[in-house]
Amino acid sequence: MGYTAIQHLVKYTSFKQRQETRSRIGMLDLPYEEEYRVQLKHLGYKEKDILKEAFQRQEWNVGSARVLSFLQEANVLTASEYILSLDSIELIQQIMNDLLETEYSLLAHIIRYAYQDNVQSISLTNILKDSFRSLLSDLNENPNVIPHNYLQAIKNHLLTYELKTLVNEHLQLVLFECEGMLDLSDAIGCQQQWREEMHTKLTGTVLESLLIVLVHDKGNLIDMLKELTKIACPFSLKHTLYLISLAARATTIDELDEKLLKSFMKDLFRAVVETGLMSKMQLLLLYAREICTTNAAVIGTYPAWYKQTIGEMTYSVKKDQFISTMELLTALIPAERNPEMLGVHATIAISAPAKCNDYVLNYKQLCRAHIAQLKSPECTIVLED
Repeated sequence: MGYTAIQHLVKYTSFKQRQETRSRIGMLDLPYEEEYRVQLKHLGYKEKDILKEAFQRQEWNVGSARVLSFLQEANVLTASEYILSLDSIELIQQIMNDLLETEYSLLAHIIRYAYQDNVQSISLTNILKDSFRSLLSDLNENPNVIPHNYLQAIKNHLLTYELKTLVNEHLQLVLFECEGMLDLSDAIGCQQQWREEMHTKLTGTVLESLLIVLVHDKGNLIDMLKELTKIACPFSLKHTLYLISLAARATTIDELDEKLLKSFMKDLFRAVVETGLMSKMQLLLLYAREICTTNAAVIGTYPAWYKQTIGEMTYSVKKDQFISTMELLTALIPAERNPEMLGVHATIAISAPAKCNDYVLNYKQLCRAHIAQLKSPECTIVLED
């Protein structure tokens, strides 16, 4: 093919960039597409190099992603090569934004080469992280800021281990860079409000469908939750609880997933009694309430779970462990803002070892006192002399 013909192919690119609208791109339907593909197949090595250089000189515009997909299919220019050839951070971000909305084969190619062990892969990994971080921030502001769930769309383009790596990358960003990084004690009081906010804000949105993909592998999610119980750095409790609710919602009594969640909660309770750490007790109550509220078929209603786990713990723990667990529960009472939860704690019977009934009685009395305080009118009377 002569130089003039190659330039005609390049002009096709430029013309498409000017003429095609986003709605046209959304339909993935460009005029003369098959003719263009056929011409690309007949290019020699030198002709491909000329076309590659010519495309790289063109401005990125609407339609460029579609044409780049043709070039990648024809082994003229790959998405990763093109991205790495750019110097402008703003342009790279613009291109990545386009690839998160369409032409998922290009995004998959970048992901595949990003998670390899070389210098270029490190650069691609940083580009991907910045893009995902920016998009998740935008989705938190507007859960439908993009038209499609790219994680769902890209699944068929990736190998299993590549998809898992991508999912974990997103989980890390959701858990450590989204809002809701409050103290655990504050989370106890905010949980009900968060649940209502997230349900109202995210139900039926693109962001919700994206998060559903992140919890599809519940074993992987639970492994990450276990890691969260070991670290000291803050993470987004608001989003952690929402992910747990999505996992519970997708769990049925016939699934292995149910056993995974049950075992996870039992292991977390054992960690509470063995370590005596307040942070683990707080996470235990937070997770239990989220699972019970979302799907009572998993570990039962909250009263049933509390009775089995706390009310009957004397049959599975030592006396000193029972005392330390009751002390943790007692210390948590001031953080509670939900009278319903406190009502469960105040009414469910707790079997105590010998000479430990005082711990139970004191705990229940404080629960009832705090319930009365929460239900009392919020007014202050100032007496003046």
